[in-house]
Order: sequence, then C-alpha cells, then structure tokens
Amino acid sequence: MAARLTKNGIAAINAGDLDLKPVFQVMEVTKIVGSQERFRIVVSDGTTTQQALLATQLNGVARAGKVRRGSVVQLLEYICSTVQSRRMIVILNMEVLIMESELFGKLSCHPETESANQKPSLLNNSGYQKERLPNGTSLSLSFNGESYPPTVQPSYKPPPNYRSHGAILKNDAPSRIIPIAALNPYQGRWAIKARVTAKGELRRYNNARGDGKVFSFDLLDSDGGEIRVICFNAIVDRFLDAIEVGKVYVISKGSLKPAQKNFNHLTNDWEIFLETSSIVELCPEEDDTIPPQQFNFKAISDIMNAENNSIVDLIGIVTSINPSVTILRKNGMETQRRIVTLKDSSGMSVELTLWGDFCNSEGRQLQELFDSGAFSSLAVKAGKVSDFSGKSVGTISASQLFINPEIPEALSLREWFDKGGKDISSNSISRETMAVIRQNVVRKNVSQIKDEGLGRGDKPDWVTLKATVSFIKTENFCYTACPLIIGDRQCSKKVTKLTNGNWCCERCDREFEECEYRYLLQAQVQDHSGVTWVTAFQESGEEMLDCSAKELFMLKQHDDPKFAEIVRSCLFVQFLFRIKIKEEHFGEEQKVKITVVNAEKVNPLTESRYLLEEISKFDHIAF
Repeated sequence: MAARLTKNGIAAINAGDLDLKPVFQVMEVTKIVGSQERFRIVVSDGTTTQQALLATQLNGVARAGKVRRGSVVQLLEYICSTVQSRRMIVILNMEVLIMESELFGKLSCHPETESANQKPSLLNNSGYQKERLPNGTSLSLSFNGESYPPTVQPSYKPPPNYRSHGAILKNDAPSRIIPIAALNPYQGRWAIKARVTAKGELRRYNNARGDGKVFSFDLLDSDGGEIRVICFNAIVDRFLDAIEVGKVYVISKGSLKPAQKNFNHLTNDWEIFLETSSIVELCPEEDDTIPPQQFNFKAISDIMNAENNSIVDLIGIVTSINPSVTILRKNGMETQRRIVTLKDSSGMSVELTLWGDFCNSEGRQLQELFDSGAFSSLAVKAGKVSDFSGKSVGTISASQLFINPEIPEALSLREWFDKGGKDISSNSISRETMAVIRQNVVRKNVSQIKDEGLGRGDKPDWVTLKATVSFIKTENFCYTACPLIIGDRQCSKKVTKLTNGNWCCERCDREFEECEYRYLLQAQVQDHSGVTWVTAFQESGEEMLDCSAKELFMLKQHDDPKFAEIVRSCLFVQFLFRIKIKEEHFGEEQKVKITVVNAEKVNPLTESRYLLEEISKFDHIAF
C-alpha cells in the first residue's frame, strides 16, 4: 500500500491549522516513564520531524505494537501545545494506514544542469537522505522508485481565516472544543461542552494555611466522558450560584490535576481546577446529544462480589421501606436513616440505606408511593458498597436517586416485574448467612481444616462443616452489650454497670437504663475425623439453642432447671455449620479461629438427597 506524506504538514499544524488531516510517518515510539502510562512518538512529514504525545485513549494501539517505527498514520484529531518552550502535538485520534514499512526513500537531486561540485549526501534525523545542492537545482521525493516533484504539493499557505500577527499571541486563538476523554495536562488551550450531572454542597475547611471553602460539580459530554470540576475560595464566589444541575456549559481555561480517588468516584484520571482566568459559559440552547445522566448499572447479584467501599450504580424495584429513624453516628452527631429493599431480575434483593436528607426527600416520596400500593423503580447513582454482615449499599454525599426514571433499564425492569417478577421470591445479599451459603459449595471435615491449612491465608476461608455438638461452656456464654445504633447497625460493644444502676458504653459515651444480652458461645463440635472448638455469636447462638441470650441469662440467674434443659437439648445434635476460618493474633500467639455464621439442624431428607448426588459423581469409577 502506498501513501503520500503531507508535505509541510508539521509547519501547517504549528501555524494553527487544526482542520488538516495530515499523513505522517512514525520515526520513533517511546514509553514515558511515570506513574501514568503515556507514549511519545516522533513523526515526519518528509522534511521535518516533530514530537507528538498520544492521548491516553490511544495507549492500547501503542501497547499492542500497532504503531511502530516506520508506520504511516493519518492524524484525524489533534491539538498543538507548548510544553517547556517546545511545541508538542497531542494526538487525540488517528488511523494507521501502514503498520510496518521501511523508512521512506531519499531526497534525490534533479538538477537542470549537472554540477561537478555536488557535495556528498547526509542522513538527517528524519531518516531521509538529503543532498547539499548548488544553487539552481531542485529537489523531489522518491519512494519505491516513484518520484514526486515539488510542484505536486506547493509550499504551505495559511488558511484564509488565519490572521498573520507574527508569533501567535498566547490567548488570541479561540479554544477548540474537545471530548472530555481527550483532556490532558499537556494542552495549552482547550474547551469542553458538557452537562452538569451533580453538584456538591459548599464545604468549609481549616488547615495550616487557614480557613477556606470548596465545592465541586460533575460533568458529562456527548461522548460519555465524565470529569469533576473543583472550585476553591474566591472561585467559589464566582461559580457556586451560576452552576445548575442539568444545564449545559462550555468551560475553558482551567488546570488539570490528578483525581483524588479517595473522594472522586468518576473513572477519569484527572480533575479540572477552575482559576481566575477560567471561563464558564451557559449554552442558551438545549443539546440533545448530551444525556441527562450516565449510568453503569450492576445487577444485584453482581454487587454480592463487589469490593467493600466500592462505588456502584444499581436499579431495582422497591419491595419494602422502613420508617426513618434517628441514630447516633460514630462522631456523636445524630442523623436520619431509612432502609429500602430493592429487587431485580437477577433473583436477588439488597438493602439500600438512605442517610441524612435522602430520608426526608426521596425517602418520604418512596414511602408515600409504597403506602399507596405502588412498587416504584429506583435508580441509584454512586452508592457505596458495605460488606458488614452481608452486602448492602448506602448513600453518600455524591449519591443521586431517581424515582421511576424514564430510561430503558427502568422500563425493562418494570415489564419484568409486572409480568411475574413480583411473585418470584428473591434471596437477600444483605444478610451474612445468605452471602455465606452461596459461597459454601464445598464441604470440609474437621481434620481437613487443619491438614489443608485453612484460614492461614490473607483472607478467611468459608466452608460448610457437618458436625455434632459435644460440649458447650456455660460460664460467660453471653455478655452485656450496648443497644444503641451506630451507623446502620447496633453498637453491640460490651458495656459496664455504673453505681447508679445504669449501663455505660465507652464507645458511644452514653448511659442507658437497660442493656442487651448477646451470645458469645464457646462450643466443642466433632465428626468422624476429629474434634474442634467453634465460637457462635448472637444469631448463630440463637439458632443452636433456640433461645435468646437474655432469656437464657435470666434462667441461669434464677437457678431455673430449664437452663440446663435448654443446654442439654443442643448436645449430640448434628448441625450443618457455615463457618468462617481465619488466623488471628492473641498477644504474641497466632491461632486459627473458627466462627459459626449460620447453624441449622441436619434435615434427613435434604441431607440424603445431597449424599445421593455426591455418590452419583462416582458412578463412572470402576471399583
């Protein structure tokens, strides 16, 4: 395949012609050493070379070796910036015309009259052979034996709208609108057109440099690119009231800095910081090419495998909603909490915890719709995953809730629900027992726990153990616990009794008249292979003894014979234990701890079916 280089293309780009789609040859490809993967290339138009930087969306092309020394490429989108007093082309989009080729031929001499004083040729840094020629000669470019005389492509002339002022003034040319995905800190002049999808509240802070204030907003453009914009102090006064969610703006003259991933859930590696010279212009006409919001929904069944504290988008049908309650946060401040249960077509449900203002705005609206008999669809943008006692999702300051949104995913979910999904039972991923049951697909016996070194890795092992309870410690089988709600769970820390008869929790720094009693049960279990100790907490203790910790404690306090009867009823009973095995440190000693997460008495019918299925796996083995 033959391709003709765009003569004087580099000069044209440097002069400000960004409508040209030049064809260049790649002379060099280099990976830049740094925290972020970037590639720099050197391109040639046949007479001049120029350094260029590939935008991050083109990293895959360089990484895969699809552009290399000798490749011929056509630049489709690009900008030209000055980096440390050197001109740099930033390539946003390009097409590889020839993946691999020898460096194009040499510049050959076609003199009108032969000269005996011709000097030997020299090889320039572009890979083209040039000849030092006497006056009166002309040059042509030859490639694969074909010559292209200079009259084919005349020297570069500026476009008609280019104003010749000598050197280009720094801020004279208008900024060019580019996609958000193409933004990078090497650009000297840029503009983006995007819709505001979220706006953060004004926050005040105090640090070593004094008091300050900050707010941020998120942008979405027509190509699906998202980025966060941050304003500090005096810039807050300029833009806080001007920015409205849902409006489209053209923004230019900001600085790009690495995104702070601890506070920014967007996928962009950069954030825009507005400055005194920044320009934010409201677009007077609506732009239908930019959607109101962009979602990346996860099915509820997939959230079960999401990492703790990760940010997700989800959508589901509201199947239950709890009243709003006042709870005490860890910092001692009170806030509102409301729990909503969502269900989707994956066959799973999840608890969504609404915090603060979400309880009284969207939460109240959801409550009214549910009380009227309506099952609303709810889309959640930027919910935070929690893995405490199963998986749940909670709102954060950046979260957004959309009730009955007019989007394809909501319409499809509504159709599924109305056509029978309403009557299909779903399993909750928001209870640890449910989450563990799905993971425990392999059974182990007591000896295998030790022989296979379970629990000694970085993460705990979750297995199912069929064993018989042979002994229960009746001393200190429970403890007095704090009844207050911290976060979205009960505190449950151990409390002490004061001289005035009240109970005190050091964690909550509160007193109360009544405390809770929670199981801390130490039991010995055994099977055909051996004996081991396990620890059962509140829920699993109640499953084993079929009695609350408080009730059993009161029976023991009054020396009621029923206490011993309840304990004996659990002995020599076979259970299916769902257990968590993890090595823990006790002082200077390391010890494997086995915790019972769920306990259920062995059902002979269910167990027989399981054993028959296991036996059927060996039918093909000849004995």
